[in-house]
Amino acid sequence: MGLLDKLRARPRRSAGAATEFQTPPRSKTIRGRDHTRKLSRPVLAYIFALVCPHTVDESYETSEESMTDGCMLCDMRDLAHCAQVCKRWFIEARALLYLHVRIDAVHYCELEVQLAAKRKRRSFFDRNGEPIDAPQVRLELFMRTVRESQGLANMVLSLRIPYMTREANKANLARTISVLPHLRFVDLPTGLFSDEPSCAALKQELKVRCPDLRHMAYRHGSEGSFARLPGSQLWVNLEKLELSGLQIEPSILRNGLASFPHLRDLTLDNLSWLDDSAFSVNGPLPPFPAVEQLTLRDTPNVTASGLASLLSSPNNRAALQSLTLGATGVLPSALHQLLAAAPRLHSLSIIQEVSRSFPTEQIPPMASKSLRLLHYEITSETESHGLASVAGSFYTYLISSLVSHSFPALRDLYVRDAQFPDTLLLAPAPRLFGGENRPQMSGGGLSQPLNVYSKGLDELEWNFTPYDPGPGPGHRTGNTRPISFHDAQLSRSWGGDARKSVLVGNGFGGFLAVPAEEDEQPQSSGGYRRASRQDLWR
Repeated sequence: MGLLDKLRARPRRSAGAATEFQTPPRSKTIRGRDHTRKLSRPVLAYIFALVCPHTVDESYETSEESMTDGCMLCDMRDLAHCAQVCKRWFIEARALLYLHVRIDAVHYCELEVQLAAKRKRRSFFDRNGEPIDAPQVRLELFMRTVRESQGLANMVLSLRIPYMTREANKANLARTISVLPHLRFVDLPTGLFSDEPSCAALKQELKVRCPDLRHMAYRHGSEGSFARLPGSQLWVNLEKLELSGLQIEPSILRNGLASFPHLRDLTLDNLSWLDDSAFSVNGPLPPFPAVEQLTLRDTPNVTASGLASLLSSPNNRAALQSLTLGATGVLPSALHQLLAAAPRLHSLSIIQEVSRSFPTEQIPPMASKSLRLLHYEITSETESHGLASVAGSFYTYLISSLVSHSFPALRDLYVRDAQFPDTLLLAPAPRLFGGENRPQMSGGGLSQPLNVYSKGLDELEWNFTPYDPGPGPGHRTGNTRPISFHDAQLSRSWGGDARKSVLVGNGFGGFLAVPAEEDEQPQSSGGYRRASRQDLWR
């Protein structure tokens, strides 16, 4: 009995050795009134959504496109700790944890340095083991959870997975989505969109188990699957569709699009056969869907006449809010026709390389009362022998449209001309139709605030230049030129994809720039220290 006596006499594990899944013991009991009981359930859910923002991401963007500021894994950990406080918090926090699930490869904070060293598989017999594939283990644990609890599986609306994980774990991904009946979006391997044999089982699970899917893509190799859509009643609630590299007839395109009555976001990419006949309103084919967002890329046979024919339909004209044109047959000189035919257009993007200067004949300026965002990215090959770039004439046309007060709602403008902010803000626009005389317009210059983002052909980031013509404290006149951050070498803390700042008037007609403060990731009660081997997959 001596051995048993020694075992009984051993001290228990100290409180500080609790694992990350155990609630740390309180050093002092705090008694008081719980003010959160006064909060309604929607308010409590809103607070928890601020703790973990990605749990309310209802977009159909991939894991790489939908990244938020901070560390998503730490945010999810903090929300999980909130679920352990009390039953009332548990109900709301769990609903968010399993609403829009995100599996990330790494922590985007200093914690990743510590965990990376702990994930290495080392033992007495194998001192050089390979590190654990953390996202794969996270996917397997999530798969086990939803397969064991159908109630939790029914909560999941979207599942985002890193690229390498979804490409290397097709079987586990198929087993996971097979129990998610309400799934609307999931990151899928690229081969599934091309009907590759290795993704056949996964696509079959999507067809049978996920009828409420809202996003799908068909690429070169899946022409047969797209042609079989009419009458199949497959994914009738689809909202976002991408077609890329397909070799099909316009009639098959129109019949396939008619299978999705709720379609609102359509992308047509790399379709060399696509021409204006696909947008014809009259005829025996089903009508072209009235989408809110239309994207055309690498479609050289689509012209402004075809899109104007599409917008002649009252349903299409009332629905279209965003139009993106990249390497199409739509000339920048014909944009005024499309803007006039789309009265509810909020966003317009044209990315075009030109080889000839802007036409010299009389062309009306671009005008829109609803447009708020304009991407006008016109480029041309570098000119030699001292000749000016042909793209400059297109930006002259843009300036003439801006100073003619034709865009009263425009707030953000993106251009691929490094000198555009100085041309716009320092001098009135030159005359549009021949000659170098300046336009004679009443109240020349911009009449509304405008954020100009410019970038040269050899630059990677957008340069931000704000313009506020309104008079006020610290402004001399309505044409005060703010300080431009063009060519400034500023850090990423100035915000977003562009080097942006907060502008404060300096009292002399200019502005002082104050960089945005970096958001610090809040630490939960568990802190950053990990004492358990279970953190190998954290």
